Amino acid sequence: MKRILTGAAVLGFSIFASAKVSAQAMSEMANKTPVQFGVLGGATFPVSDYKSVLKTGWNAGAFVNLGIANWPVGVRIDGQWNQFAVKGLSGVHFRDIHGTADLVANVGNGKAVKFYVLGGVGVYNIKATGSNDGVDYGSSKSATKFGLNGGAGFKFNVGSLSPFVEARYHYVFLNGNDFSNNGSNPKFQMIPVSIGLSF
Repeated sequence: MKRILTGAAVLGFSIFASAKVSAQAMSEMANKTPVQFGVLGGATFPVSDYKSVLKTGWNAGAFVNLGIANWPVGVRIDGQWNQFAVKGLSGVHFRDIHGTADLVANVGNGKAVKFYVLGGVGVYNIKATGSNDGVDYGSSKSATKFGLNGGAGFKFNVGSLSPFVEARYHYVFLNGNDFSNNGSNPKFQMIPVSIGLSF
């Protein structure tokens, strides 16, 4: 009888342990999603020559992360809209629509909070919109140029969701014929500061 009870106890413990390990394995697999999506938005600060021409603007966008989420390096594809009011011209705006491809690297081994850095290249379409004093600025030409970006952020793991906050610096390679009235160095530079959610 004792052997039967002992055998039953061992079998029950084995089943319990196996179920616990399986649950842990499933949880780890759930955290290693190969594809994650996200949305973000916030304030955008023009810098360099454009700081004297544009007011602080706003940004909104979406992205997809490719790779296993818990690996240190992945690939992120972003699409974002940035818009600024032009100083001294009521109703006139300066907008940027861009797509970027970046490498993303987690720094450290934080569980609840992860620090990450990212950087890469992008294609930027820049254009003035709106009208003022009878002048239609929306009819002006747009410029589509390559650019670079880099930044850093903090991601907070909350179940299957990951709120985050990040700042990125963008440098767009305009030339002397593109919005050259913005100073001797017409390179467009901005720093979007965004909060968002990945899932």
